[in-house]
Amino acid sequence: MTWAPNMGNASEVVKAALANIEADEKQLVAATGEMFQADGGAIYPFDLLANAAINRALALSSGFRTLILQRNLVCAGPLVRLQLDTSLRLFAGFIVEKPHDFAIKVLEGKHIRRMKDKDGNFMTDRYLVERLAKQYPWIEAVYERASDYVHLSGTHILSSVDIIDKQSGTIGIKASFLDKPFSDDIYTDAINAFRQCTRVIRIHVEGWILTKNNPEKVASLREMPQRGSHSI
Repeated sequence: MTWAPNMGNASEVVKAALANIEADEKQLVAATGEMFQADGGAIYPFDLLANAAINRALALSSGFRTLILQRNLVCAGPLVRLQLDTSLRLFAGFIVEKPHDFAIKVLEGKHIRRMKDKDGNFMTDRYLVERLAKQYPWIEAVYERASDYVHLSGTHILSSVDIIDKQSGTIGIKASFLDKPFSDDIYTDAINAFRQCTRVIRIHVEGWILTKNNPEKVASLREMPQRGSHSI
């Protein structure tokens, strides 16, 4: 049995990939400003939902970068699933009959899985994955792989043992947050998956900004509430 010290050693390749995540964060922050300036600074219920998605995405992004730098993929892996969760639930607001009512219900604590889209389907995680996968086919694979990190599974067993000698059947047992030696590809694949989830969030926020800035598109969101009095 081995125990690893409290330290990580991310390669320069991994650090360079993480720099792209920081760039993604800056884009989300910029989108926030654009969103609250759109339509003359009016604020609608869906703004609050979109901002919550952005805020969560930024928090997860910061944590993900830290954990990858520490070579703690067991903990970073679930954050990919959480980032995907954010993108799925923001997307749900685009397929309901009344997006603003939807945002208010989420604010009130109603579970999205118990709400229906405009076609009458309950918006479970699986349903949202299938719907969004029509635009982004990679989502189903990321959903399944990242979910393995959320629940104790074979992924965690494999991350804690290593075959040292196949002939003798000797294995190494790890009890540490620090990953066993992985290639850079393992980390960059996780980073790319995380970035793709972030990109879906940004695209939907930008779609809402476009809608807000175009009255004819805003009108298609049924029962638009009275314009808010607050502005930035």
